[in-house]
Amino acid sequence: KIGDVELSSFTEGSGDEVRLQVDHVLREGARALILDLRENGGGLLDEGVNVASIFIPDGTIVSTDGRAQPRQVYVAKGGAIPTAIPMVVLVDRGTASAAEIVTGALQDRGRAKVIGTRTYGKGVFQEIEPLPNGGALDFTVGEYFTPSGHNLGGGGVREGAGIRPNISAATAPGATHDTALAVAERTVAAEVR
Repeated sequence: KIGDVELSSFTEGSGDEVRLQVDHVLREGARALILDLRENGGGLLDEGVNVASIFIPDGTIVSTDGRAQPRQVYVAKGGAIPTAIPMVVLVDRGTASAAEIVTGALQDRGRAKVIGTRTYGKGVFQEIEPLPNGGALDFTVGEYFTPSGHNLGGGGVREGAGIRPNISAATAPGATHDTALAVAERTVAAEVR
């Protein structure tokens, strides 16, 4: 049995939400997991670290570096599920930011195979500066790096941006059969011991 966990964005409490979903499917007898991050545009960095920590027991999840900020390394928080439980991550061009951070950490650390299409490539983070007139300026102030040191950047435009899947699979728009999910199910089922 395969547990399918979907997350549409990384908002406050997403780590707890995913933990509940994972614990539920494991209690129901799942012996492998699919983490579906397709069309997940990201969100809060800390929630990305929380989600990755569910699957990665220790070590680096992501690092950040900016012109005015020293390099910061975010590490797994502990309490991960057993790494013997096989998993894959489903991604597409709509997978960005914190979703790419989680995907990159799982791929770099050898915890999951990535299936789908190349991700968006949002390898930067911003700070918002309020203006006196009530508006705001959004400044890019730094970059994200996966555990292997890969920067996801390029806005999905330049070659090398985003995360390249281990296995390419895409579902055609409007299709009634989810081809990418079927590939993910076959791939992770083959790894169940």
